[in-house]
Amino acid sequence: MLPQLVLDKFAYVPADTTNENEYGGAYTALLCTTFHPILLEPYMIWPHYPLDEEDPAAERVSFIVVTLQYQPLFVLQLYPPGHINLPSTRIAADNKMRRILHSVCPETVVPKFHGISAMGQKLAFYSMDTISGRVHPDRVPTAGDGTEIDIVPANRWELDITTEAGHERFLKVINDVKSMDRNRMCQEISTWLNNVSCTTQ
Repeated sequence: MLPQLVLDKFAYVPADTTNENEYGGAYTALLCTTFHPILLEPYMIWPHYPLDEEDPAAERVSFIVVTLQYQPLFVLQLYPPGHINLPSTRIAADNKMRRILHSVCPETVVPKFHGISAMGQKLAFYSMDTISGRVHPDRVPTAGDGTEIDIVPANRWELDITTEAGHERFLKVINDVKSMDRNRMCQEISTWLNNVSCTTQ
C-alpha cells in the first residue's frame, strides 16, 4: 500500500473538486516517494504547465520524470475526477495523452515510454513503443457514419491509486521505467569502457 503520508494527501483533496491542481501535492509526493526513496536516484520530477495561447485553461498539468540530462522517461497527466463521467472529456484526455507520447518520443532514451492519465485518484495506463510509434491501448476507430459510440470507456480508469491493486499496477510501471533506464546506463558505461580500452591499446 501507499505510505500513510501519501494516502493522507489524497484524502485531503475534496472528492468533488473540479480543479486537478488540488491533486498536485498528492501526486508530487507519490512520484517523490517512488522515484526518490532515498534522494539518491538520478531522476528529476518536472511539473509542466503548457499554455494554449487561445485558451490558457485548455492545457492540463503534466508531471514528467526525466533523467539528469532532461531525457523524458515517464509522464503523468492530471484531470479532475468528474472528467471520468463524460465521454467528451475522456476522449479529450485520451487524445491528449497520445499527443504527449508522440511529442516526447524523439527525446526519450528508453524503448517503451509509459504514461498515466489520472482523473482524480483513478488511473488509466498507456505505453508507447518508441521504435514503431504504436500506442497501447489501441485507439478505437469511430464508425464514420455519425453513429455515437463510447470509444474511450470509463473503465479504462478502473484502478484507484489509493487501493492495493492500483498501487501495485503503478509500481509495476515505475519499476519497468527504472529497469529500462538502468539497462540504458549500463550499456552507455559498457560502450565508454570499450572505447577507453581501445584507445589505450
